Amino acid sequence: MTLQQIILWPLGLIWGIVAHIKRVIYDQLSLSQKAVLPNIVVGNLNVGGTGKTPTLLWIHQTLLSLGLTAESIGVLSRGYKRKTKGFLWVTPQKSLQDVGDEPLEMLAALQTIPTSNTNKIAVCEDRVNGIQRMQAESPNLQCVLLDDGYQHLKLQHNLGILLCNYQQPFTRDWPLPAGKLREFPWWGNKANLLLVTNCPSNLSQEQANTFKQNLLNQMHQWMRFGPNKTNHPIQWEHHIAFLHTKTTTPQIVAFDDTDKKQQAIDGDTPLLLVTGIANPQRITENAPHHQWVDQLTFPDHHPFKTADIQQIQRRFQQLQKTHPNLVVVTTRKDLVRLQPRWPKDMPLAVISATVEPLLQTENQVKSTLKQFLYENQIA
Repeated sequence: MTLQQIILWPLGLIWGIVAHIKRVIYDQLSLSQKAVLPNIVVGNLNVGGTGKTPTLLWIHQTLLSLGLTAESIGVLSRGYKRKTKGFLWVTPQKSLQDVGDEPLEMLAALQTIPTSNTNKIAVCEDRVNGIQRMQAESPNLQCVLLDDGYQHLKLQHNLGILLCNYQQPFTRDWPLPAGKLREFPWWGNKANLLLVTNCPSNLSQEQANTFKQNLLNQMHQWMRFGPNKTNHPIQWEHHIAFLHTKTTTPQIVAFDDTDKKQQAIDGDTPLLLVTGIANPQRITENAPHHQWVDQLTFPDHHPFKTADIQQIQRRFQQLQKTHPNLVVVTTRKDLVRLQPRWPKDMPLAVISATVEPLLQTENQVKSTLKQFLYENQIA
């Protein structure tokens, strides 16, 4: 532990205890409610950085491959940092202030699916009410994917999918502000399936087995202090799967109809990376073949202002003296916040993260989802 973590350790303990008490109250008083539609929660114990959005999009695609239609799958998010309250459908006409950046990112991704219906993504801080509104206004829905609803205790989830970062497992972390956890690791046992994200692409079966065993040993140690008995089984002990995160080839952004269609950038083009996400280093790590000449990083969900654009522009002009063909690259999530203020004379390209199942992950996840569909009588 660092000196800062040692100093903040007592505050992390208090944070964890408060979150623990809240969980216990909901459990003991049975305060969680069933939703009107079967739901799948994709969440984490960490504060960002586990690849939740690309994983949720992959699960959406997997449900489509199992025979569901886009019109039957809803996506519900809180709409982090939006300026509005209550229930709203996410449409291309909605702004960042209306619904938040991640729902707009998901909309952009799902619109690449020809059969996708844009009225299937919504935001609502009250997930139970949100699902009810979605079902009432879109009767064809058969199930709902929840973006980051693991700590929304009011909702009783039908299938809980917990994400775990391969490089930084939640079992080796501590609650805020000493660590990056929202609650103690033992509450990870509420999930049915654990997906290990950000794994190396060449992960071997031996490495996967070693990671599983270490993770389970650490989890059992944590559960000795939790609300369950020492030998209480871990729900996801035999349901652990592995995902690798890939970075797509940068595509030039077309700002209006007069611009050329999006073009892919080759590996020789010098790139300036601009991000406002949790773990920006993953981008360059996952795309080492590109010529990254510099990087400007901002806090996660950063609301880019005119001064920020000017800072980017100054750095771009400095680098352009030695790299005439320089292009600024940003993520699909950041594009939502950058595009309204972006000067059209500064070339901008967008990248996104996609997940790739490793080893037997695809079959394992499909089996879990098939069981979910069977139990909830979803055709």
